Amino acid sequence: MIQVTERLLREDAGAAPTAAICIAVAALGSALFGLALGASSGHPMLALYALLKLPLLLAVTTSLCLPPFYVVHCVLGLREDFGAALRGMLAAQATFGIALAALSPMVPFLTLSLADPYALTLLDGVLCALGTAAAHLVLGRHYRPLIARDARHRLTLRGWLVLYGFAGIQVAWVLRPFRGSDGFAVEFLRTEAFEQNAWLVLFDHAAHLWR
Repeated sequence: MIQVTERLLREDAGAAPTAAICIAVAALGSALFGLALGASSGHPMLALYALLKLPLLLAVTTSLCLPPFYVVHCVLGLREDFGAALRGMLAAQATFGIALAALSPMVPFLTLSLADPYALTLLDGVLCALGTAAAHLVLGRHYRPLIARDARHRLTLRGWLVLYGFAGIQVAWVLRPFRGSDGFAVEFLRTEAFEQNAWLVLFDHAAHLWR
């Protein structure tokens, strides 16, 4: 993974890993993070579920966001650059997986240090945000030549970040649980998975910590 990281951070396109390598690294890294989340509950099945659901989270979110992202490129007359933009997205996904794998040891540490499930949920989000920041660094480097060629790519990049963030958090809410919770059975999806808005729930969690 160290060699892949070094290649992802290099700006020359010839050094970029293939799409298959990026997808594999993203899947493996996110699966390791999911395993750490699920195993923190002590339930083997939840560990298996979370291991599967973190890569699924990336795949579903990306699948939802790519069609409108492509349409935007077509509308703006940037369709010829879509391949280069997609390579940047794949490199960012791989970086995200590497970052999650590196941060996975923090999960058992936080589990043993904190008893408040609301705090644990928010800190899990912080760890994912750190991984997202690393991915954004790589994505920015891939986009640098695109923006230099056409400033409209700055708009598509911002649109992708907003779209992916909103979609990713909602998909993560649907796929929950990743951690075990007292009073809830171990299951792949909760029965009320599609009934709430993730952003409102996060606001409630944050408000709970200030009470």
